[in-house]
Amino acid sequence: MQSTNRWSGSIAVMATFLLVAIPALLAPSAQAAPSGYTNWLCHPSKANDPCDLPNDTTDLGTGKTTPATKVTDADRKVDCFYVYPTVTDQLSLVADRVAAPEVKSIASFQAARFNTQCRVFAPVYRQMTLFGLTPAAMAAWVGNRDLAKPGYSDVLRAWKEYLRNDNHGRGVIFIGHSQGTMMLRKLIREQIDPDPALRKKLVGAILVGGNVMTAPGKTTGGDFTNIPVCTRQAQSGCVVAYSTDLIGLPSLFGNSALDQLSGPMGLPFGPRLQVACTDPSTIAGDHTPVGVTMPSAPFAFGIISILMQYTTFPEPLPTSASTWTTTQGRVIAKCTNVNGFHRLHATIVRRQQVNEVPLFDTHLLDMNAGLDLLVSIAHKQIESYGA
Repeated sequence: MQSTNRWSGSIAVMATFLLVAIPALLAPSAQAAPSGYTNWLCHPSKANDPCDLPNDTTDLGTGKTTPATKVTDADRKVDCFYVYPTVTDQLSLVADRVAAPEVKSIASFQAARFNTQCRVFAPVYRQMTLFGLTPAAMAAWVGNRDLAKPGYSDVLRAWKEYLRNDNHGRGVIFIGHSQGTMMLRKLIREQIDPDPALRKKLVGAILVGGNVMTAPGKTTGGDFTNIPVCTRQAQSGCVVAYSTDLIGLPSLFGNSALDQLSGPMGLPFGPRLQVACTDPSTIAGDHTPVGVTMPSAPFAFGIISILMQYTTFPEPLPTSASTWTTTQGRVIAKCTNVNGFHRLHATIVRRQQVNEVPLFDTHLLDMNAGLDLLVSIAHKQIESYGA
């Protein structure tokens, strides 16, 4: 009965979305940033940007509330360059260069937790939209690199602008998810991997949910010739890469032979390559079961918020009086290779409700399931890089 009511609620909310949100999406977009310079979503010079959240947290599993860490820019010895995933609701194949509400929400959701470790730089880019990744639009996307060019040109421009105006010799951690990982794979492959001087700036990279490629059984040989995937604790200059999996649904992620997104980005893929999977528990040195940590404020209403509410969390999203909330539920994860899918398989060890049944897969939570493991990895890499 609970499941039936859940899906009835889902249908009602989707109907509301179609009646209320679609007309707004069809309306003219907000003023896009002029070409020729970067529209920064997150930047140290911007006050109260979406990456500026404090890190006070309530853990619903333990009942413990942790106060915010006091950190100044002087404490942040390196920078983070973050590129967000497919999130834009705009009804077009390619989004305008506008920091829409859902773009701000995903930056808080994924990148703000790292601001205790680094100054966060995040450009707005003309990404392929959620609408553009529907099956009907995929026919235009697959094999058409022109659709990927606007977004990558924005990311590349932002990187060069950051190097010119803000880097000043500092180390850098790259952070990306899904389409953002695709953009960073290309950026690192073409700009950093072949350049010894820029490789020296690489503290690390967290490239999740976007099929980083290696030669089978190797740490390099796919996307990168010189930059390896991480294999041990406190290893700097390497890449943490994985896609999570909970109930084993086939997808584009985790199998290089099925990858239809790397090709249009000019990235390697195919059956002779392997999708990388690095276990963040191993790299962080912490195998304690993890919850899902996310901002307590509601995610901006739209397609992603609906998917989170009715497929990823078959119950209300966790919230608390703290800026961040960690779920009561806990998972453990390890890299598996089943039927050619090389993914980080999660196993639920404590459910949030007795009757909870996962309704779909976990791509939306690739980073947030065990988010503090990734922050810990970044911290260890910064220490190693500084030493």
